[in-house]
Amino acid sequence: MIFPDNYYHVMDRGYFSEEDSRIEEPIQLTTGEKPWNVNLSPQEVGTSLNPFQHQLQALNAKIKEGASKVEFEFFGTGKGNKERATPESFDKEERREMRELAEINEVRSSTHATVGVEGLAGFNPQRGFEEQTRNQSIREVKKAIDFASEASTGGAVVLHTGEWMRPIHDDYSKEVVNGEEYNFTGYEEEDKRAPIMVVDGRTGELMAMRKDTTMYEPKFETVADYEKKTGKKLIGTKDKEGNKYEANDWIGIKEEAIKRDWEFDTDRTSMMFARVPVWNQEKSNFETEPRKWEYFQERANEWNKKHGDKRLTPEEIFAKTQYMNQVLQTKGSSLFYAQRYDSELEYLQETRKAWEFYKKLHESLPEDEKRLLVTRKFGGLIPEKNVPIKDYLKREVTELENRVRHVHEASAAADVQTRKAQDAMNNVMTVKNYGLERSAKSLADLGIHTWQKYEKNKDQLKEELYIAPENWQPGQFGSHPDELLEMVSAGRKEMIERLTKLNINKREAEKLAKKHIKTTLDTGHLNLWKSHMQRKNNESEEDFDKRFSKWAVSKIENLHKEGALGHIHLTDNFGYDDEHLTIGKGNAPVKEIVSFLKDKGYKDFIVEPGSFNAQTIMSETWSRMGSPVYRLSSGHGPRFTNVHQRHFGYQSPPLYVVGAYSPVVDDKTWSEVQLE
Repeated sequence: MIFPDNYYHVMDRGYFSEEDSRIEEPIQLTTGEKPWNVNLSPQEVGTSLNPFQHQLQALNAKIKEGASKVEFEFFGTGKGNKERATPESFDKEERREMRELAEINEVRSSTHATVGVEGLAGFNPQRGFEEQTRNQSIREVKKAIDFASEASTGGAVVLHTGEWMRPIHDDYSKEVVNGEEYNFTGYEEEDKRAPIMVVDGRTGELMAMRKDTTMYEPKFETVADYEKKTGKKLIGTKDKEGNKYEANDWIGIKEEAIKRDWEFDTDRTSMMFARVPVWNQEKSNFETEPRKWEYFQERANEWNKKHGDKRLTPEEIFAKTQYMNQVLQTKGSSLFYAQRYDSELEYLQETRKAWEFYKKLHESLPEDEKRLLVTRKFGGLIPEKNVPIKDYLKREVTELENRVRHVHEASAAADVQTRKAQDAMNNVMTVKNYGLERSAKSLADLGIHTWQKYEKNKDQLKEELYIAPENWQPGQFGSHPDELLEMVSAGRKEMIERLTKLNINKREAEKLAKKHIKTTLDTGHLNLWKSHMQRKNNESEEDFDKRFSKWAVSKIENLHKEGALGHIHLTDNFGYDDEHLTIGKGNAPVKEIVSFLKDKGYKDFIVEPGSFNAQTIMSETWSRMGSPVYRLSSGHGPRFTNVHQRHFGYQSPPLYVVGAYSPVVDDKTWSEVQLE
């Protein structure tokens, strides 16, 4: 695409020159900087369409601006409207026109699902993981897939990740890449104050607390405490059941060993009630122990050393401990109410028999003798009162029935709560294990849908369709390139399993999964990690930027090696927020990333405009890339800014104007005093 003259507008006049070798020479930027010279042509770099405009009109406008590649983009969810359209806002005829317009102009197109979808796991910060939310996200992305199969030329169907919230520090405070350690954290003291969450594997409900929250547990005597108190040697020996005494084990009321490993085993819950709590005689209460987050980290390390096949995280240990405390409380309540149940029930039965006997006896006696069948009620300071024995026993039966009923209800309710806490303890899962499973199911569903739509419409598509989750905010799972790879790998695995159930052989299923599930890498979103990377002592700004660039490229290289990288968004920012600056105008390592990707043969790049660069982002990007797409002229060196800054308030004035814009050409004096 070469402009042979200065004719951009009807008010311009052209100056012509012969083509020479300078056509291939990049021209310095208006800032005085040299272009990157990464040899990325306009055919390889496209841009997003205006999401607030009719997509056919937006496509037409970008084609006229010289775009060779575009990306349809949507902001609406549910039922669309004029301001926020959805893929379903455009009918079959409009979709056909979009595809044909792109084909005629040799323009390639991809699709970005609504930005209203953030993740495929169905996560809601207030309510946990919900199938309704997950299915709604799938529906929105399927709209985009259907649209892409009919309106685009193929390629990526992009969607934002944002699977769930997680502390950055926990996974990336000591990330080692190629032998070098990188330290990331969400905010100061995140390691001490961040919220931690676990999930009920049955319902998706969240259980959360902050790391700086102190939890309390009853203090129980250990074997070491018992030895110290009694002088009896137990450690290293075995109890009557053959369990070996260890110093940190609890001691039971019958001098048995109670292993700490049994605490989370519901089949051994009864053993927990045999532990001996530490009694404080001075305060007349049982002692408790405060538990900080570090305690649960230590417990997790100890547990995992012994149970490599049943590993637990600190947050799982924390949750199980909480549930175990609930079990102790509810089961203790049940035992309290049930402790005299047998004797109360026996007393009730005997009282009923006595009441039946005296009732029959009372009915069999003549009236003058019935007054002899009485007993005394009250006494002491309350005046005694004679009442018939049958009436007295009837009231006793009623009171005993109420007491037994209370035991039934209170104890049974406590047992229900105990069982509920035990089941919850058995179903504790980490947010990652639960969420990744749901994200994988969603990706598999969408991958299969993409494959089916491609097969149906492949005759009119120039490229294969694929679903491409995009890295997003650092505080959410899926933003780190390693997490993005985990998602895609899990989604592909799930898709393979589903396809094999449809009688597709495994090798073909693997090809389809790899072909239709890939990733989108956004350079601006990746650069948001820069504000979370810890600077080394006395590290200069330049060295810091180089180190981050090295980390970013290595992460992208890993995506490439695993065959997961498909689509690239090029944006820039200063590391704090996703402002969509033109590349090269922030501090993201876009040049290094593009150089690597270009070297590996990638050609699918989209620059995404921000608030103030929608009209200039393509030409500024081509200029930054060192593209040789410049006009030929004489007299002065041409620049890209001459194209988009020529008229109406920009820096460069037009070469020729007429009409109302033209000054008066009548003869006049230098002082402009009229001659007549």
